[in-house]
Amino acid sequence: MTKIITSKTKPTATVEVYKKKSNEGYNYLWQLTNLGSVIPAFKGMIIIKDGFARSIYTGNLDGVESRVKNTLADFERKLNIERGTLKAKILAAKFGDYDTTQSAEKFFHDRNAEYCIKGLIYGFTNGLRMGQEWDWKAGKTVGGSSEFYNMPVKTAKAKFANAWRKMNRKLGLASVRKARANGQFGYPEGDSGIGDEEPSL
Repeated sequence: MTKIITSKTKPTATVEVYKKKSNEGYNYLWQLTNLGSVIPAFKGMIIIKDGFARSIYTGNLDGVESRVKNTLADFERKLNIERGTLKAKILAAKFGDYDTTQSAEKFFHDRNAEYCIKGLIYGFTNGLRMGQEWDWKAGKTVGGSSEFYNMPVKTAKAKFANAWRKMNRKLGLASVRKARANGQFGYPEGDSGIGDEEPSL
């Protein structure tokens, strides 16, 4: 049975011990299963997120579950939804060093912009109206909003697996290195201890 995660879920404890500096992470895929029942504009959508997490966070807690939990909490806080309402399930997760996992993640993002729903999430986060002019940088949105997609689960899983092909990871790594060089958030370097901290929500 697939574990259902909410913002009240206690992430699974790990056998390994947390270290401030790490080069072990996961590229993971998960589904936000019930946002449409809370906000009608999302009804009928299959909301998927592809992300990166360090393998373990403070307290020796599973990195993937911790990241999913915190993203749900961020959604609820910024959209004024009662805590514990939103539900998620993890669809896939692959382990590797930072370069490997982020390369697959970046390839996925670079190739699926047409499915991305970051604008819709941003609009609801900031109470925007149709036709209203706005500056993307002027307000705050849900963390990782650019990594959310309206995509069938079967398609998302296939695209996730495809991103892990050696050639595609090579292409993804080039994009990761460019993002790092430009100071883009979300692509920390392994063993740096910088930029891979668990958000405090």
